[in-house]
Amino acid sequence: MNKPILATVIATACSTLVFAAPPEKTAGNTAQGYPKNIARQHYSTALSLYDSAAQRYVDTEAAAAWMDDDVTTGWPALKGKQHYLVRFAEPQLVSNFELSTKTPSGTISLYTGDAEAAPGDKAWALVAKDVPVTSVNNQKLARRINKFAKYVLIETNIEDSSPIYSMNIYGERQASSMSIVKRQEPANLKQLLGEFVNHQTSFNLAGIYAKAAVTFANAGGSENSWQRAIDDDPETSLSIKPSTAESGLVLRFDGTQPLTRLSLLTSAKTRGKVDIFLLSEAPDKSTPVSIEGVQPSVTLAFDGTSQRTFADFAETKATALALRWTPESGEAPLAIRELNVFADLSLTDHEVVGSPAEIAQGPTDQEETAGKTRNTTTGDGKSIADGKSIADGKAPIAMGPGKSRGIDFKGTSVPPVALGPGGYTPGGLGFPPILGIPRTPRTPVPTPIPSSP
Repeated sequence: MNKPILATVIATACSTLVFAAPPEKTAGNTAQGYPKNIARQHYSTALSLYDSAAQRYVDTEAAAAWMDDDVTTGWPALKGKQHYLVRFAEPQLVSNFELSTKTPSGTISLYTGDAEAAPGDKAWALVAKDVPVTSVNNQKLARRINKFAKYVLIETNIEDSSPIYSMNIYGERQASSMSIVKRQEPANLKQLLGEFVNHQTSFNLAGIYAKAAVTFANAGGSENSWQRAIDDDPETSLSIKPSTAESGLVLRFDGTQPLTRLSLLTSAKTRGKVDIFLLSEAPDKSTPVSIEGVQPSVTLAFDGTSQRTFADFAETKATALALRWTPESGEAPLAIRELNVFADLSLTDHEVVGSPAEIAQGPTDQEETAGKTRNTTTGDGKSIADGKSIADGKAPIAMGPGKSRGIDFKGTSVPPVALGPGGYTPGGLGFPPILGIPRTPRTPVPTPIPSSP
């Protein structure tokens, strides 16, 4: 895998973020073939709602939930026939469309165009008519769109108030060709994206575009197919087998990141628990992490009623993440549809850009035929760069806030601050973190980890 050129250093109150400069065309990238989801505010894509009384498009709260990068932030579509306008920063090749919802019902129709025209205007080209939401819930359209457009008009006809968690629109560019960069000048977000944004869930540091990578999985798939867990496409998934002494998955970030939140989307009726270990050191590729007797940083519980959950925790610097799956009974695997990790980056100061030369090719015919997972060999416990064995020793748990106050948290895990089974549901038509109100997690209490025998 090519090593990105480190170009932008962003200082935060407690730590440093390092992101890659916009890459040129890459070769040999293990995440090739995964198109970037361009329906994202970090890609300068905006969402608005048509106000039939005022005869104009207006800002909508749905933008902060549907267009952020968190699979657990949801907002309901308005009932009846409504029109939502997606506006790209520049014309894009639109290849496909997908939603991720709670209780799919109703229909949608899709139009593409080059101008911000009112619904029904002849400027709109119809590309999908009265498509059942069930057929695009966690799956893409059966027929590709393949239209070049700056605007996509989405006509919804939905009668229930269940939340839509994510809107996905795919184009020609690969996620692996993208990077998070600092804007040359702070953005006027109201002018660029409208009134409703959510900085805390806008940049998924576990995403392919953020230069993260799944470097180990214990059940099925090639190294390239492992990235289905972080490809911003809930149609694809990576299966993880139950484990006890070793991690079932290892995810490496692009350098050390100050993490504050984690979200996970699995399959329906999942029952069991997912232990997350935030690591201060990353193992080599294809190497698991020894976690027997180690206290997890976060534990996510699934009781079969929802396929989404999240955890907020005090800022923790981590270079990698290890995951262990324990089913409620039997040996059922865990299907990871989407894994999101956040560090409170600001849309005002950061954006996602990419090389126009990199075109997404899509999975090979062989991979499509094989389905979502295929068998492969696991890692052999090779040592990390400094010679210490992650596979044979105890996991290097990342440090929580406190070391700066003279307290050494090494060898401890950080308890979660907030857990949310089922993800964010409308409630009073809001979802935490509440827009405009900063999150202030409590100070974690260190928990000792059993020493190595």
